[in-house]
Amino acid sequence: MHLPGLMSVGAGASIYHLLVILALGAMALIALIEWRHTRNPDHRRIVMTFAALLTLRVPLVIVASTGWAFIAPLVSSLEATSLMLLGWAFLAPVLDRQIRKASLAVGIGLIALGTVASLAIWAGILAPIPASMRAELWRDLYDESWLLPLWLAMSGALALAPSLTLLTRRRGEEHWMAVAGFAILTFGFSVMFVGSALRVIGQSTSADHSMWMGWGRLFNLVGYSLFAVAVYRTAMQDMWTYRQELQTMSEEALRQAKELFFLVETSRSIGDSLDLDAILQRVVESTTMAMDADRAAIFLIASDDPGTATLAAQYTPLQRAELAALHPSFSLADQPTLDYALQRRKQLTLNEKTDNPRLKALYGLLGSQEAGPTIVQPLLRQRATLGALVVGNDHSRRAFDPNKGRLCQSVAAQVTAAIENARLYRDLQAQATQLAELLQSQEDEGRRRMAILESIAEGVVVSDSEGRIIIANVAAERILGTARKRILGRSLKHLTGHTALDPSTDWGMIADSNTPLQTVFELEGKVVHISAAPVLTPSGDKLGIVAILRDISRETEGERAKSEFITSISHELRTPLTAIRGYAEALGGGMVGPLSDAQSHFLGIIRDNALRMGGLTENLIAISELEKGGLKLEYAETDIHLAVGDIVSGFQNELEARQLELVLMLDDDLSTVEADPARIRQILNNLISNAVKFTYPGGRITIGANLLRDEEEQASTHCAIWVEDTGIGISPDEQAHIWERFYRPSSPLAAEASGLGVGLSIVKSLVEAHNGRVWLESTPGAGSKFTVLLPVKRTRQTDG
Repeated sequence: MHLPGLMSVGAGASIYHLLVILALGAMALIALIEWRHTRNPDHRRIVMTFAALLTLRVPLVIVASTGWAFIAPLVSSLEATSLMLLGWAFLAPVLDRQIRKASLAVGIGLIALGTVASLAIWAGILAPIPASMRAELWRDLYDESWLLPLWLAMSGALALAPSLTLLTRRRGEEHWMAVAGFAILTFGFSVMFVGSALRVIGQSTSADHSMWMGWGRLFNLVGYSLFAVAVYRTAMQDMWTYRQELQTMSEEALRQAKELFFLVETSRSIGDSLDLDAILQRVVESTTMAMDADRAAIFLIASDDPGTATLAAQYTPLQRAELAALHPSFSLADQPTLDYALQRRKQLTLNEKTDNPRLKALYGLLGSQEAGPTIVQPLLRQRATLGALVVGNDHSRRAFDPNKGRLCQSVAAQVTAAIENARLYRDLQAQATQLAELLQSQEDEGRRRMAILESIAEGVVVSDSEGRIIIANVAAERILGTARKRILGRSLKHLTGHTALDPSTDWGMIADSNTPLQTVFELEGKVVHISAAPVLTPSGDKLGIVAILRDISRETEGERAKSEFITSISHELRTPLTAIRGYAEALGGGMVGPLSDAQSHFLGIIRDNALRMGGLTENLIAISELEKGGLKLEYAETDIHLAVGDIVSGFQNELEARQLELVLMLDDDLSTVEADPARIRQILNNLISNAVKFTYPGGRITIGANLLRDEEEQASTHCAIWVEDTGIGISPDEQAHIWERFYRPSSPLAAEASGLGVGLSIVKSLVEAHNGRVWLESTPGAGSKFTVLLPVKRTRQTDG
């Protein structure tokens, strides 16, 4: 028997089936490995197909070796099933999903129906043959039956259909079969079709069926081998694709690593310095190298003029150009390309190689005669546009890809931050310099003020808002007799012993009065005068207290000696003046006989001057008592009518001599008041004396008194006494000073008048000692009116 025929019987048939199983197993293993790597559904489909074919073929081969007669139709059905499943698996990617499902269902149904029908027909053929002869006759009977050609024809059709489908499909479609190769699969199915056709031809025309079956199986082995090659090539193609993807990923990773390294280096170079010029120069150098560009430059917009920009930095490989000095500034209107990108606030990429006059203007600014592909990346910071990064290939004319654009955006973000940081650092430096100068100025001013403070002869003590002393000068140490370190931190109140210097004092009211708080205290035999005022902010918040200390021990001693001298002289003068006045009144009363008119006139002059001298003496004594703080009031029922009459009678001669009219307006209901009679007469004497002195001859003096009633209590609570004249009046500027001791108005009439200028001061002190008030109403040239308001009854706080 010839070689192909051996594959149709006995061991040759088993070898054939074994080779098919090995081919299917190899294809299944290759497809499984690929599916595990790629998870491609096409590979999964092939794995499932080959697994199904192995599952069907292995049991049939085992059963066929037993010589079972019913195996023949099953083997023919298996061959057809294999071609149907292989065609479905390989053609599935190029078929629609609905067609793919329908074709699989129809194929399985037809093969299953044919298998059942074949088994039934084959059983009918074997029925007349004894069972003992079936093992020897079934193969010949099956080869001569019409069942085998039918199955062979079906197998041929199942091989021809995929081959024609692959030939009619376009080769440009993107699927895995296009990669594996249409030719191999088409040739494989064609070989399988030829094998089936040869078996059909041999079955119809030749008596040697085994030879034609062997040739058919040989062609089937070639077809299965081609299918294995196709699957293997698919795996290799996938590996090549995977390799290409890995290479692409590696190149992309390398590019990203280079960009990252460039960005890190740029960030490091930016962070190493705050010198803006040095930073920008490093950036353009790094950008040029990283992007393999011909040049890079940075333009900055002037902060004071948005329409003007400067070329801040530029780098050209092998030609390091510093053109900023050549082009200190330019108008953006002269550079349309740059102006357009800055106004759009978006990256502008120009990859055109044609001559562009606007682009040439930009490169002319950069010192180049040619233009080329360019990237203009604005430097943006929030809503502000700081400038632009320009990268160009004016020599190589290489176009920029999107990756270069993204790299420019990343660099721009860092450059923008560097510009902001450098400008912020510059501003901070300027502020630090200004603050240092201001601090130095304040320190110098503080030293000057401290030197001035230390040179002041009077003691200066300053406390904080809680009353603790924080500043004291040398004079304060000397006056207080304590070292400065023992003074600082102590309470000003405890240091002086005066509660008025407590922080809780209403210092705001004192500040509003524009008069400092003044007090005197004794310390270790010294008499110290304090003048204190609050330290207030413009808003009125109290920062502390400043107190001026002055050692007035000598002045106090001198005042005390002067007061004692005045008191002594006043008492010494009182006795002879009383005698003079008494003897003058006795002589005037005719006790020594009648007097001539001349003698009476002279006695009147003596008596009037004695009265004036007595008034001056009483005023001096009162001043002395007030300075000592020892003024005592001796309260008694005082008749205002009687007091006014007594005082007026003493001025009668002077009133007549100056031709002054006297008007009395005393209330008839005016009863007595509880007061010191002597002090009331002294008050009236001083007020009437002033009126007489400062009223021109022919003028009028009005003296009045009445009671003031309280409407709620229906009782008289105060007595008002006033002295009004038509004299010279007092100007508003002088009205604030008339209550001061020894003050005399500046007028010709005042110059002629006698007196010490203490009368009104004594009036004010005596009235206030009675818990009363005195005030003035005056119009210059029209006269003055002094009003005294006294309580009718003595108040408790007036004692002493």
